[in-house]
Formats: sequence, C-alpha cells, structure tokens
Amino acid sequence: MKKTLMLVLLVLGLACAAGGYYIFYLKPMQDAEEAAMQAKNKVAPVAPAPQVSMPISPSKDVKPVTDYYVSSERLGVREAPDSDAFVETIVYRGDKLYVLEKKEGWGRISPYYVYKEGGPEVAEWVPMDALLEVPPTITKQERLETVSSYIEGSDDFKQHFEMFIKTTDSLLKDGTCVPPDFEELKGWVRSRTYSEQAVYFVYCGGLKQANKIYLNVENGEIFYR
Repeated sequence: MKKTLMLVLLVLGLACAAGGYYIFYLKPMQDAEEAAMQAKNKVAPVAPAPQVSMPISPSKDVKPVTDYYVSSERLGVREAPDSDAFVETIVYRGDKLYVLEKKEGWGRISPYYVYKEGGPEVAEWVPMDALLEVPPTITKQERLETVSSYIEGSDDFKQHFEMFIKTTDSLLKDGTCVPPDFEELKGWVRSRTYSEQAVYFVYCGGLKQANKIYLNVENGEIFYR
C-alpha cells in the first residue's frame, strides 16, 4: 500500500513537471516562433506619399497693364518723376498713354533721352493717380466745358459760341486738330483776308499757310487757301 501511494505521487510529480515545462518554456517558444513567421510573411503597409503643395504662379498669359487713359482735364508731362520737374507738354482727358515703367507713383511714357553729352538722362513722366485703365466716361456737359476751355479766347466767342464749339469738337474728334492747336492762338481768330464775311481761322499741325483752317460761322463751312 505504501509503495502504491509513493508510485502515484511520483506519477503526479512527473505530470506536474511536464505541465510546467510546457506552460513556462515550450509554449512561449512556440508562440514566439509563430509570431516571427507571421511577421516575416506579413507585408508592411505602404505609407501614402506626402502631399506637396506647389506654389501657384501667375499665368504666363497675364500681362501687366501698360495702356492708360488720362482722367484729368489737363495733365502736365514732366521731365522727371517729380511734381516740381519741368513740364514738357500737356496731355488731355481721354488721351491714351503707353506706360513703359512705373516708379514711386509715376509712369514713364517715353524713352530716356540725353540732350547733351555727359548730361543726365531724362524722360517724360506722368503721375499714375491721374490715369485710368479704361477710357473715362465723359458726359455731354463735361465735353462742352472741355472744348470751351480750349477756345474761350476766340474772337467774338460769345456771339458764335455754338458754331465754334461744334466745329472745334468735330476737328478734334476726326484728328485734324489737337487741343494745343487751339490753345496756341487761344481759339479762333477773325480773318482780315475775308473781312467782309464772318470768317475765322486756326492753325492745326503747324503754322504754315497749309495748316491754316478757315471757318465761315454763318454757314459752318470749313475751307483752306
């Protein structure tokens, strides 16, 4: 009986030892090997490529604005980008200008010139704040006032106001004359050659006889000699 009990205890001890060996040693090794096999066969996920934001550059088709229109009734064109610079000429409301360069609020509308050897470069400049990107809208009243200002020094201006305005406006619109032509003589001058008729004249494009335009204010006829 005693021997049998010892045998049973021995068998139980061996069984416990075998169970401990499996649980604490063999099983962890099998799990580790299985995990290694799975990791080896598993394909690592591919990370998405980072999104690179490209700067948006302006379209090559977009060109800088170079064509402008005079918004002031009269605008002095100066020889330097300075309000105190010498005024070389005058441009008028609605005149179209091509701006070659912009500098500190001024626009250059001519090439650079050197008038004497070793002298400074000069060009024609106008203030940008006096220019528009589109032609100005001019009402009939504004047009009347503008044309009137060109010829208000005409002989008998009040007496023949309507005919002077109508003819002057027509000559300006068709390009026969420009505002400085009328400002040269301060308007229409009474002709001595045709003293017996109500005829007046102005020079357009020069001061030669060929540039002399006559106007008969009684019938609106324009003629040359």
